[in-house]
Amino acid sequence: MTAQILVVDDEKGLTDVLADLLESEGYEVDVCHDAVSAREKLAAKRFDAAMLDVFLSNSPAGLDLANLIFAEHPTTGVIIMTGYADRADVNLACSNGAFTCIDKPFNLDDVIKALDLALTTNADSDGEN
Repeated sequence: MTAQILVVDDEKGLTDVLADLLESEGYEVDVCHDAVSAREKLAAKRFDAAMLDVFLSNSPAGLDLANLIFAEHPTTGVIIMTGYADRADVNLACSNGAFTCIDKPFNLDDVIKALDLALTTNADSDGEN
């Protein structure tokens, strides 16, 4: 089965690039540009991994989404993306269960490596989201 990836970032140009990259790698990608639509997607569909920007519309909504995923979708791997977040917030997200933080601007190879790690680590998880 094709891995399902959720990408949440309010920068449309970035989500277009990520979606193209991940789809070319064989993943099925859903994109959201805000926390509300991301919550709706998470409620409606199971994802193998989620790539979350820390700041959505100038608030750290990505960290709230990460906490929601940790609590309600524990088999979904979380990757945090940021261009300027407080490192303490990112470190907290990682200690709560995020696999890694990718700093923007990022190397696309690093995105694939982080995603592979999240998917490989969760590959043996039982249960459904």
